[in-house]
Amino acid sequence: MQSIQWNQSLFRRVRMVCVGVFLMGFFIAVFVYANLGSDPCTVMNLGVSGKLGIPFGVWQLIVNCVILIFTFSLSRNLIGIGTVVNMVSIGFLVDFFRMIFARILPAAPALWLRILLMAVAVVGLSLTAALYMYPQLGISPYDSVPVVLAQKTGIQFRWCRVFWDLLAMLIGWLCGSVVGVGTVITAFFLGPLIKYFTNQVARKAKFQVEAMI
Repeated sequence: MQSIQWNQSLFRRVRMVCVGVFLMGFFIAVFVYANLGSDPCTVMNLGVSGKLGIPFGVWQLIVNCVILIFTFSLSRNLIGIGTVVNMVSIGFLVDFFRMIFARILPAAPALWLRILLMAVAVVGLSLTAALYMYPQLGISPYDSVPVVLAQKTGIQFRWCRVFWDLLAMLIGWLCGSVVGVGTVITAFFLGPLIKYFTNQVARKAKFQVEAMI
């Protein structure tokens, strides 16, 4: 009986990770479509890859591998199936949804619609990050950095996330990447919103895990 309950809990956790990552791909595509600035991680990788003359995909893979080693050495419990699912599928999901948007949505939406979509994307990204992080089956290398910082310094996750996003945004800007209003809003609000939604998910989830953030 105990084994059945454990399997059911694991199934729910895996399902939450998959749903969270799938929806995250959708909201990142919405963010890109709004065209008011990419998220800090993308801004950083675009800027550095352009500065070094390395293809974006290659540079992002290099950064993920380096951060993965860093995370594994300090907090290996943050690496799991969620890490693999996120790293492997996010790019393809974003491309898939962008292709759909290109076919059914206007190429140049009105400014008010872009602002609305940006706001929806910021909230959606925060919620989906909470969904896939809460089950503690592994998180993406980029997302793991503020979690490790919070664990090692005792500073609240939300502020570690703000610091990390601002640092990524600054690196990208110094390397010539374009920083938009969406980038700035995401840098300041993503951390607090992820923490808020994680608390909400913890209250409503049918399984409980030890708080990661």
